[in-house]
Amino acid sequence: MPELPEVETIRQGLRGQILGATIRDVELTGCRIFQTPAELLLERLPQQQLVEIDRRGKFLIVRLNRDRLVIHLGMTGQLTVWYPERPDSEGFLRHPVTGLQRVRQHSADKHTHLQLHFEDGRSLLFRDPRKFGKCHLLEKESELTALLAHLGMEPLSDEYTLPAFLNGLKGRKTSIKALLLNQRVVAGVGNIYADEALFQASIHPSRRANRLRRYEKERLFQAIRLALEKGVTYGGTTLRDYVNSDGREGGNQDELLVYGRTEQPCPRCGVRIEKIVVAQRGTHFCPSCQPRSRPNPNVAVLSQNVAY
Repeated sequence: MPELPEVETIRQGLRGQILGATIRDVELTGCRIFQTPAELLLERLPQQQLVEIDRRGKFLIVRLNRDRLVIHLGMTGQLTVWYPERPDSEGFLRHPVTGLQRVRQHSADKHTHLQLHFEDGRSLLFRDPRKFGKCHLLEKESELTALLAHLGMEPLSDEYTLPAFLNGLKGRKTSIKALLLNQRVVAGVGNIYADEALFQASIHPSRRANRLRRYEKERLFQAIRLALEKGVTYGGTTLRDYVNSDGREGGNQDELLVYGRTEQPCPRCGVRIEKIVVAQRGTHFCPSCQPRSRPNPNVAVLSQNVAY
C-alpha cells in the first residue's frame, strides 16, 4: 500500500508536470472507488484548473479553482501522467523479486478508472487493479476538513512535536505497531515504515504503547521522521504496484533495514530478521535489537545516511 513517502513522491511529480493544467474532459468507470456520483464528476470537473496539489497523510488533495479532488490510492492505486507525444513502453518489466511490473508510460487499460484529459493533450490516469482506492470530489473546504479529521500529526511538518507525540501515546494500551498504523497519532505511516521506524528505535512491535519508557518514545519520535524522510529521498518503496507519476519504480526497497528481509542478517547486529503477525499485519523485526523486554537505553537511532 502506498504510504506517506510514496504519496509525497507522486505529489511532487504531479506538481512539476500538471500544475496549472485545465481539464478538458473526463472519463471514468462505474467503479466502487468513487465516493461522489459519476454524473457529478462528469459535470463539475471539466474546465476546472489545477491550482495546487497537496497531501495529508496518505491522501492526495488536488485543489481545483472550484472544487477539491481527494484521492486515496488504497493498496494498488497508481497516478501517472500520460503524454501524447511519448510512445507507450513496450510490454512489462519483470522485476526479479516482485514479478511483473507496469513501468513508465502506458495508455489506459481495464484497470484505469479515472482519466482527466487536459487541454494541452496530456492526461492524468488513476489506475487501481484491486479497487481499494477512494476518490472524492468536495465543493467546500469544510467537507475536506471533516473527511481528514481523524488524521493525527503530519510527521514531515512543524506540527510534529515531541510533546504532541508523547500526549498521543499516553494511556494507549494497544501495541505500538497497531497505534502507528491507525493514523490517529501520526498520519501517513503504514506497515513498511512502521517496521523500519520501530527497528531504528529498538522497540519490539508488539509492546504496549503505555509500557514504553520515556527515552523509547523519544527515539521512536525521531525514528518515524527519519524513516519517512529516507523513503521520500529514495522516491518511495516499490514492492509490487507502486510507481511514481512518471510510471517509474521507487528505490527505497533496496534501502530497507528489516521490512521484507526475513531470515536475512540484521544490519546492526547480524542476528536473523524474524517475521510475526502484529495488528493483523506481517511484521519484521530483529529479536536481538528489539527484545520483547529489557530495552537497551544505550542503542542509538540509526542515521538516515548510514550505509550497510
